[in-house]
Amino acid sequence: MKRILLSVFAAAITAAWVVPVSAADVTFSGQYRLRGEYRNNADFTKSVAAPGSANDHNDFWDQRVRLTANAKATDDTTVKITLQDSRRWGATQSAAGGPGLTDTGGAAVAAGGATSASNTLDLHESFVNVDNLFGAPVSFRAGRQELNYGDQRLVGSFGWSNNGRSFDALKLTYKSEIVDVDLFESKVRESTTTNTDQDFYGLYATVKAIPNNTLDLYVLGLRDNLHNTTPFGWDAGKLASTTVLGTAKEPEKLYTYGVRLNGAFQALDYTVEVPFQAGTVKTDSTVTNNYKFGGYAYAVKAGYALPTPVKVRVGAEYDFASGDKDGSTATADSKVKTFFNLFPTNHDKLGYMDQQAWRNVKAWNLNVKADVNEKLSLYAAYWNFKLAQKQDAWYSASNWNNNPTGIRAASATNQQTNIGNEIDLVASYKYNNAVSAELGYGRFSAGKFVKEKITATAGSEKGDQDFAYLMLTANF
Repeated sequence: MKRILLSVFAAAITAAWVVPVSAADVTFSGQYRLRGEYRNNADFTKSVAAPGSANDHNDFWDQRVRLTANAKATDDTTVKITLQDSRRWGATQSAAGGPGLTDTGGAAVAAGGATSASNTLDLHESFVNVDNLFGAPVSFRAGRQELNYGDQRLVGSFGWSNNGRSFDALKLTYKSEIVDVDLFESKVRESTTTNTDQDFYGLYATVKAIPNNTLDLYVLGLRDNLHNTTPFGWDAGKLASTTVLGTAKEPEKLYTYGVRLNGAFQALDYTVEVPFQAGTVKTDSTVTNNYKFGGYAYAVKAGYALPTPVKVRVGAEYDFASGDKDGSTATADSKVKTFFNLFPTNHDKLGYMDQQAWRNVKAWNLNVKADVNEKLSLYAAYWNFKLAQKQDAWYSASNWNNNPTGIRAASATNQQTNIGNEIDLVASYKYNNAVSAELGYGRFSAGKFVKEKITATAGSEKGDQDFAYLMLTANF
């Protein structure tokens, strides 16, 4: 099937080259991206019992290719299709049959202690867009599409990921000089045999009437009937135990209400975002059968452009996301206060090493960026992380929708909140208008929380973690 899709797309490109422009208003573009990553001591454990264990050291090369066709059918109707091939170099090798140097599908491969997707050829985008619907300043979009809002802390296409994220959705967009409004409904999961559907929908408005500022107002809803015993995104603390939660009788309903202000005053730029969450899920638990959500979060960041010959911006940031104080005790109350950051672009929001999500956290940051010239920019940042609630879990960027295990798991006996600190160094170089390169390094120094979790394991001792990457991107 993958080869058929690729052949059809290649045939379409060939046809476009030979058909006159006047007969077919179609444009083609694409991207090739290659990123090598290295991570040392991924589990923070210098294990005496098992030195050199699988998640102590990881390095690999990920490759992503995107081919996009934009067709303008009429003055107000366009169709966009983006074909994406995502793979890890060498992932098609078979332990039983030897190396496979062509695409044979490949099995899932381990990366950083987690499981990554196997080689994939798929449609990243495929939608039709109609502007000026019935003569009004409204557009309608139907199909697989990216959804990106604000800083992408709650809804984003996760471009750092080798696969990225897109939604099968319907969207209406209203645009004016004063306000832009999006209304969307998406299907995250559809099952025709069991009642395990997931739906994500919302309204996102951007008010542009304030000079030098934009004000975002949003309401986002998640209806989840899949995670009956391990609910989507909030199965930490009291909910880590299925004997406490029981089985859901009705779909989880989680609502997120928020506001975001983004603006600038002379050389100062700033962003403030505050979301709140509410909702319920009914279960057959003997402790309580009606859980109520009550998480919240906020993020405040600002930067100042220095009056120097080289363009330099210095910045600071503080982020908070609520956790649940009940841990995993069977006497837990019926309130779920762990904030869930929905479908975010987690990478680089709380450090480049992806050790922290916008969940159960207190974090502050100092950073500086220098645009040395038109081609080269340098970035450096320092992060400090603490748990908002010490009995709740430590969520990494990869734990945006699940319950952490191991040293990150929630614990009623944990007494420490200091997770650690991180230093990030990034250099970006624009070789020409098509090709760019990025080199990054990070070091995460584990704090008392990690140290006590590690030393509680026999034969183990804490170790800090290093991360580095080199990324080449070519747009055409």
